[in-house]
Amino acid sequence: MAEEHTDQKRRVYPVSALSCYPPYPCRLVRSQRKTLAIEVRPGEEIIVRAPYKMPAQQIDQFILSKQGWIKKHWERAPLSQKDYTQEQETFLRAQAKALLPVMAERFGQLLGVSPSRIRITGARTRFGSCSAKGNICFSFRLMSYPQEAIEYVVLHELAHLIHLNHSPAFYALIAHHMPDYKERARLLKQVKAPVPQEHKGGPPCI
Repeated sequence: MAEEHTDQKRRVYPVSALSCYPPYPCRLVRSQRKTLAIEVRPGEEIIVRAPYKMPAQQIDQFILSKQGWIKKHWERAPLSQKDYTQEQETFLRAQAKALLPVMAERFGQLLGVSPSRIRITGARTRFGSCSAKGNICFSFRLMSYPQEAIEYVVLHELAHLIHLNHSPAFYALIAHHMPDYKERARLLKQVKAPVPQEHKGGPPCI
């Protein structure tokens, strides 16, 4: 869930605040390539690929020049990927905004940390992420899972404010505060709670 170095020739960095606004979760991947490129994963994240030595200001200018193109492709999620109706998504986002910051504050007090910012996204492949700047993102889709699973994801991301990796020390920290974290993590793969009937608004568009 954290942004990590992937190998010696390809590294992942947080994109500057300028590039991440308007609100798209962004990450920068530097490598030995010679040109800039942007990959849009609708509803998930923006991946910016750049050469190692290219100045951040030049990357920002490129991203800003492509804002219209990014917005167009960000909103173009295939119907086959729309696992919730608009009404369902609105309901789950409201739940996430009401619950997750409060839960993050509670676990943050246990760990002695506080995120710089908390955002609710539509990410499909990651329930949460933490940047090197201390910004944490949670997917609204997390709200379809049991409370135990939600608590695990929140603690997991807050632990990255201490260990921005998945080292033994990272998991030891989680185990200290949540001994059953492995069972909770398995819920994310096995259990998905239904959206309350009154908020379904018809069958999901799949």
